[in-house]
Amino acid sequence: MPFAEGYNKLKIKAEQIVESVKTSKLLSQKKDALLPYAYPCDNYMDSILSNGLVRKSLQLFADKYCKEQIQKIKSTGQLVSNSNYPHFYNILQSCYKSLSVEEIPEVYITSQLKGINALSVGTDSAPIILISRKAVISLSDGELKFMIGHELGHILQKNLMCHTIKGLLDNLNSKSEILGPIVSDLIDVPLNQWYRCAEYTADRAGYICAKSLLPIRVLFSKLCSTTTETNQEANYFELSNIHPMYNNRLNQLEQFISQQQ
Repeated sequence: MPFAEGYNKLKIKAEQIVESVKTSKLLSQKKDALLPYAYPCDNYMDSILSNGLVRKSLQLFADKYCKEQIQKIKSTGQLVSNSNYPHFYNILQSCYKSLSVEEIPEVYITSQLKGINALSVGTDSAPIILISRKAVISLSDGELKFMIGHELGHILQKNLMCHTIKGLLDNLNSKSEILGPIVSDLIDVPLNQWYRCAEYTADRAGYICAKSLLPIRVLFSKLCSTTTETNQEANYFELSNIHPMYNNRLNQLEQFISQQQ
């Protein structure tokens, strides 16, 4: 069967990529990230995605299931401009300047995102930032700067493809008998690790925009309940989680800040 043959070829190629990267010294020889504040991450996710067949297959799947949803959000949201949200618009301009953003993304305020939330979607060439109405209404300027800076950090890393993939992982097994096993067996684990590294980098970008750790602490306290978990429990939880624990994110930011002083 063509599907079975295609799956086997793609799986073998992906396994070869993973094994070649794992057994070589490519990770230690990896060039420094383009972003000066990037969190160091030894991972082979980029090598997997650099394979043309893997990337094309995932891109086609993302296009099929994401474009319609993004268009719906845009049509029901409000594109931020100086005329309709002047204060928030100025916050955006401040973040663009702090992070030296040259290609300005579209920013939509949408009721499709619930609670205090923000999300970067789209493609690397046409990024979009979505932010919930509650966030714009209820957060302080410093908290909003961190949230926007965090999303800009994801965009500047050029990793929106990975955001799209990770957002679809829960649906892959039920919607694609070819892509599902590949993602689960070969991409899911390194993608989780890569994603957490990307979160730390995005947090650093958010801090650069906010210019203070205080509003970040306040925001994190609003986003999570008080926890008594130990460091060991937190690390175990993160093995299967996209986002690092809030305590770990704060610790990483504190280390980053001390390194800059």
